[in-house]
Amino acid sequence: MEYTEQQKQAFKNEFANRRRNQIVVSGLLFILMIPYVTADKSTGLMLGTYPVAIFTPLLLVVVIGALVFSFTNWRCPACNKYLGRSMNPHFCWKCGIALR
Repeated sequence: MEYTEQQKQAFKNEFANRRRNQIVVSGLLFILMIPYVTADKSTGLMLGTYPVAIFTPLLLVVVIGALVFSFTNWRCPACNKYLGRSMNPHFCWKCGIALR
């Protein structure tokens, strides 16, 4: 399918928004995992006084939510196919539309 220049620019803008959202979610997930990874394993405490057992189910829910968000967000704006694991694609592998 042939797209107009205006449509191509709209696809690029939409991809930029989706990429920004992916980066924000990845960064927040990374920040939320830091206290969990640096928890004191000998005492089972995280952030000084909170038990790790409280945060484990919460972190699991957040990770599952981030995965669901990623699979729904990280799609080609033109054909709606999943863009894969690359964070910086220049074109859609399915329809070939330029994303950047």
